[in-house]
Amino acid sequence: MSKIEMTREFPGLTADACFEMCVSSVEKIGYTLFKKRDIANLIICNGFVENANVDLSLSVPFSDPTSIRVNISSEKLDEKVLIAEADRILAIFSSNI
Repeated sequence: MSKIEMTREFPGLTADACFEMCVSSVEKIGYTLFKKRDIANLIICNGFVENANVDLSLSVPFSDPTSIRVNISSEKLDEKVLIAEADRILAIFSSNI
C-alpha cells in the first residue's frame, strides 16, 4: 500500500473559506464525497486513478497561513502516481482562487 501526504499554503484565505472551496470542488477533482467533518475541516473521499481505488482525505488545519493537507493512498498504485495525483488536486484548488 502506498500513501503520501502533501501540504500547500493558501495565504489570504480563511480556513473556513478554504474548507468550503474543498467541499465544493470534490466532484470537480474527480472524487466522491464519503464523509465530511465540518468541526475538524476534514473531507474523506473515494475515487479512481488509473483504474485503481484511491482513498483521499483533505484537511484544512486551523493555522496561519491557511493550508490544505492532502492524504492519498492506494493498494495498487505506487508513490510516484500518488504524488502526481496530489499535485493535480492542489493545482486545481490553486486555480480556483
